[in-house]
Amino acid sequence: MDARVREWPLRDFSRYVDARPEDGVLRMHLDLFRDPELFELEMRYIYERSWVFVGHAAQIPEPYDFITGVVGRTPIILQRGGDGQVRALLNHCSHRGAAVATTQAGNTQRHKCPYHGWMFDSTGKCLQVADEAAGGYTDAFRGMSHDLPQVARLEEYRGFFFASLNPEVVPLREYLGSAAVFIDSWVDQSPDGLEVVRGDANFTYGGNWKMVFENCLDIYHAKTLHASFGTMVMNRMKRQGADANRSIDLNSFINADAEVSYYTFPHGHGGMWLRGAGKREDRPSYAMWQQMAERFGEAKADMMVSGRVVAIFPNILLVESATFQMRLLRPVSVDKTEVYAFCLAPKGEPPQARALRIRQYEDFFSATGVATPDDTVIYERCQLGDQARSVEWNQGYHRGLALLREGPDEAARTVGIEPNHSISGNIGIQGEAVYLGVYQGWLDQMQRGQAEVLGVQP
Repeated sequence: MDARVREWPLRDFSRYVDARPEDGVLRMHLDLFRDPELFELEMRYIYERSWVFVGHAAQIPEPYDFITGVVGRTPIILQRGGDGQVRALLNHCSHRGAAVATTQAGNTQRHKCPYHGWMFDSTGKCLQVADEAAGGYTDAFRGMSHDLPQVARLEEYRGFFFASLNPEVVPLREYLGSAAVFIDSWVDQSPDGLEVVRGDANFTYGGNWKMVFENCLDIYHAKTLHASFGTMVMNRMKRQGADANRSIDLNSFINADAEVSYYTFPHGHGGMWLRGAGKREDRPSYAMWQQMAERFGEAKADMMVSGRVVAIFPNILLVESATFQMRLLRPVSVDKTEVYAFCLAPKGEPPQARALRIRQYEDFFSATGVATPDDTVIYERCQLGDQARSVEWNQGYHRGLALLREGPDEAARTVGIEPNHSISGNIGIQGEAVYLGVYQGWLDQMQRGQAEVLGVQP
């Protein structure tokens, strides 16, 4: 163990999560959102030890397509090579360290380092050390690999690519567990899988990364924070009637006439499934409902056209409220987070359904939509409020705790979801106790990461 590692602080991470559901207590310490040293340890013990989502196959469909990203703070290139294989290469020139790919996405057979001109192919192989013949290099240098290194592990689940810097990380399918059923519910909408609708909506907010992770599983805020969106939809209906662009109906939240289930999973994943929230005919995917029902049965087809969210810890959020969005989180600092957002859709959906999907996405999620700016502003206000140093605990995790039950509820059983816990009932629950699973996963990964790196007992 080198001196730098020995200097890493030894922490009792259990002091940040007060989870005693048997006593009716679930609260989180504010240092989870405001302590820069704790953020550094999250990067080391979670983002650089566990699985991190890095991209979808639909973003790199052709040979030589690539996107850039990060695993923790390690820059990578996710590229489909000329041989068709997808690799996660370190975006670090072996010469002096410059990033060789400088755009968010592209297509190239070769990466040329902008600093000194070393050249690499789409598999990471070094093709050229610039002016090597006249360079006076040693035999020892010539015996070294100059290729771009690959991350320790790269695995795919149904088009979703995850990478890890830890060669001993558990297999991806084991890590996803039953939360994968939610992923299946989108992928299986079309026999040909998913595609990315052109365009993206990326933004940065001044708040901790866990705020957006929490928010996607939170419907408690919908009728308050997104009241302007509800007003816009109602006014549109008054003006345009049946010809109005159909969008998410907040009346289901206001009148509490829908059903909801929340699920916790191992490793920090969480899920939410809304049933009866608005008309399923207003969802773009309903145009393919009959085909879905024929392939998978009506219960699963109904799930595919319902509102649902799955948060795969620590950095991917799949959200179907207004329509389907994929969000990739990139923590920058304790109070700064980048979000890369994409609209996904089933391949082959009818043109009218695709048009509706895009209009709904623009309404709610897009950077020019109504709801996303609401959320980003409130993250920053929460970050500001959490600087109250005389306050230790946030209490926003108790709602629904009295309804927490071990194992699946009846809805989960119909589609094969096997969660650790379920919270079920009328949408008026607006449950926040689903975060029990998120923070149990956070605590487990922090303790395990510290034990593996520092050689201590978890």
